Amino acid sequence: LDQLPAEKEEGRRWCRLEAFLESSQAQARSPASLSAEIVSPDCSFGLRVALRKVDLELLSRKVLNYGVLMNTLTLLQLRSFLSQMRHHEEEHATVAKLSALGIAMQALMDAYDSFLHLSVAAPVQVLNTYSFAVVSMLKFSLFALVEVRYLLLIWRHQNQHMFSEGWEAVRQELSRVYAQFYGALVGGLVLIFVASDYMDFVALLMQAYWVPQIIYDVRQGSKNSFTRSFILSIATTRSLQFLYLWGCPAGIFDGEIYPKLPGAPSLTLCGAAMTLQLLQVALMISQQRLGPRWFVPWPCLPHVYNYRGSRGQAPAGAECVICMLEIGAEDGTSVTTPCEHRFHEACLERWMDVKMECPTCRRPLPPM
Repeated sequence: LDQLPAEKEEGRRWCRLEAFLESSQAQARSPASLSAEIVSPDCSFGLRVALRKVDLELLSRKVLNYGVLMNTLTLLQLRSFLSQMRHHEEEHATVAKLSALGIAMQALMDAYDSFLHLSVAAPVQVLNTYSFAVVSMLKFSLFALVEVRYLLLIWRHQNQHMFSEGWEAVRQELSRVYAQFYGALVGGLVLIFVASDYMDFVALLMQAYWVPQIIYDVRQGSKNSFTRSFILSIATTRSLQFLYLWGCPAGIFDGEIYPKLPGAPSLTLCGAAMTLQLLQVALMISQQRLGPRWFVPWPCLPHVYNYRGSRGQAPAGAECVICMLEIGAEDGTSVTTPCEHRFHEACLERWMDVKMECPTCRRPLPPM
């Protein structure tokens, strides 16, 4: 009080403050909330603060359950990719029929998942975040050790002509591929952090990772690019992850400790993602059964060689060099290649799943 005159002489103004506290708990199991309000009638100043208690024990259990779910889904994805790669080795199926863009989209998704789990868990010190670290490690292993290796395998089989041009040409082309892929990775990370408010639309767009393979099969006329088990397992695991993040109302990304995802929870977004996923899977399976171009209108089809066109009767004693069985003169199951070699249709289809070249003269063959 002795300092009041001096304070006033220096141009300072004293204000009387009034504080109000309110504590409430709607239900027995709901977190308690505390609201405080500070008002100064003399200075026309007011400040209101709302606090809510966070149940760290419940949140820790939710983080642990989330880690178990994500790790299980990632391990299933790892197993699916390894099984698909082993299928190519054991069945001698060519990987040249695979779309590098489709595999690259899945690789980028897992790389983003790895980085985002680390960035979300790092600032949080009140909880044990080892679950996020394990998820990030497994996602990075799937990205770096499996999917990138798969991409290189596809690139090598689709660019075999490069190896005849010398190592320098291969090195330059491979450097260009690496620059494009990791440039897209860095650019995508910058886009996610800059436009984080639109992450729900970005995540929905990334769910179209089967579209490049569907278009590639139409252009190349190839089918059975992936095994049916691979398609179903990858589609299921990635859909479950999307449903948890944008469909679970009691998830960990609710804004209490971890940031809230844009638009979550949203039944509309989850419905759109599941519809997109089901359409892609149904279309890929139908391509395996009905042919890769069955849904394309005839005027839009590229030029296709007719293996079943009339080429005359097979000569007497003609053999299919694939199965070494005789081709009958009136055999309606035989087909003729552009190089005038005749085979059983089923034999040639199995052969073309491995190599797109004539079994007799090794000339390249168009899709059947």
